[in-house]
Amino acid sequence: MKILILVLLWLTISINRIHSKPIPTILDTDIGTDYDDQLALTYILANPSIFDLKLVVCSTYNTTARAQIVAKTLAIFARFDVPIAIGQNTGTTSIFEYEWAQNYTLDQFQQDGGIVYKNGEEALLEEMQKANPNNIYHLIEISPTTSLGHVLQHLQSETLNYIRLFAMAGSIYRGYDNSSQPSKEYNVAVDIPAAQIVFNASWAYFGLAPLDSTNFMQFYGSEWQTFLTFLNQNKHVQLVIDSYTVWYNNGGKHNDAMKPFSPENGTSTMYDVLAAFLAASYPRAFTMVVQQLPLIVTQDGFTRVNSILGKQVNASVAFITQDPYTSTELIGITVLDSIINS
Repeated sequence: MKILILVLLWLTISINRIHSKPIPTILDTDIGTDYDDQLALTYILANPSIFDLKLVVCSTYNTTARAQIVAKTLAIFARFDVPIAIGQNTGTTSIFEYEWAQNYTLDQFQQDGGIVYKNGEEALLEEMQKANPNNIYHLIEISPTTSLGHVLQHLQSETLNYIRLFAMAGSIYRGYDNSSQPSKEYNVAVDIPAAQIVFNASWAYFGLAPLDSTNFMQFYGSEWQTFLTFLNQNKHVQLVIDSYTVWYNNGGKHNDAMKPFSPENGTSTMYDVLAAFLAASYPRAFTMVVQQLPLIVTQDGFTRVNSILGKQVNASVAFITQDPYTSTELIGITVLDSIINS
């Protein structure tokens, strides 16, 4: 039965992508601290027929170090056409993955033909302003929303009619580790005022990947073992394994997750990958139970249903399969296969 479900869902996703064209896409990321950002970026780059990546914004804490990780990733994909925008440096935090990218500087990236914008928020504003009725954008938000929150204070509100937001953020019914109590989710709690601005904006579409579903986003078992067999055959698989191993050894192995993980047996929790997957699947949220909910961000950093003050959000609160890992296995196969075949 599990195999039949996977096959049917796989066919549905594959058929949906046949006649689509690439969507102009912006990625806002805090890559380097947790590993899910790296896999989300790699998945996006591995699928140019889905994502027309226009800009990668690096937000919060040491954003220059984050930009260096993005630069090396783009260089391996030979995507020097994708500019990097450096957001405000808001302090220091652990960037476990940085060692992987330290031998490839932003100066080298620019010498190789890449573009780096030192004023990341200005670059984000200019790119979002390009959205119009004939040029609908996807904005994939997998970082605390500091950069985006600032930009929204300067962007004409009608522009949002042409931008679809897909964000990993919040905790509605379930918290970290699938707790029965909602949590103050990291991407919201780091900058609550910015998150409030983002949740209160009138997007063309707002697809949310909260902890309720992302807690289960680990890729392991046969799908991961198959991925590992391409390690010495595919430079993009090599990218993932090398950077994941550095991240793991430098402190990532201590991150919390529902299942044990290591480079040999599977991934840590790929929270952010679900937001990218939802963007790729739009207008269908494959594998997901989606509820349209009026959500707000409270002053203390929770995401709450509020029928009076909340804006409508399409929240992926659960998976359609009784065992959530059946659905996340399909997502893992889809993501990892696309990297293998890129």
